[in-house]
Amino acid sequence: MKRLLSTLLVIVTLGLCAVCVVQWVREERLRGHIADLAKRLEAENTARVEAERKAAEYDKEIERLTILRAEVEAKLLATTEEHTDGGNDSVSRGVTRAIFLNQLVQTQTKLTAMENAVGKGTEALKDQNESVAAQNATITKQNELLKQLANERNAAIEKLNSRTKEFNELVEKYNKLAKSR
Repeated sequence: MKRLLSTLLVIVTLGLCAVCVVQWVREERLRGHIADLAKRLEAENTARVEAERKAAEYDKEIERLTILRAEVEAKLLATTEEHTDGGNDSVSRGVTRAIFLNQLVQTQTKLTAMENAVGKGTEALKDQNESVAAQNATITKQNELLKQLANERNAAIEKLNSRTKEFNELVEKYNKLAKSR
């Protein structure tokens, strides 16, 4: 009878060892998954910081172009006043008007080019903001996934601990029965 109990005890012990190995492998896999998610989160945070830096650069560029536009408009007004106050004679007026019209066309061309540049900067800023919003949503989803994985792991460990406790109680009862016989 002792030999049977010893054999049974060895089998139960080997079973517990197998459960421990299975749990260890599962825990290792979960740790690897968590490390992978942490790396992805870090990469996305780096990308978000870079996007915010670019957005700040675009803001500075828009501000510079706005100042430049104001300067060009001021020069246009000054040029307009100069040519309006030009000579009284009709020949000088004709030449002055031609010069004025030429400068006006050049200024309008520059102004249009600046407006296009400001528009492109604004579009790039909007695109960057959308990208940052998408990255933030992804980070939120990953955080929720990490929490869910941790909760699942904790529940599995609690189940294993309760089963181990029940098994230990059963072994103790068995040992008491075996000693009493």
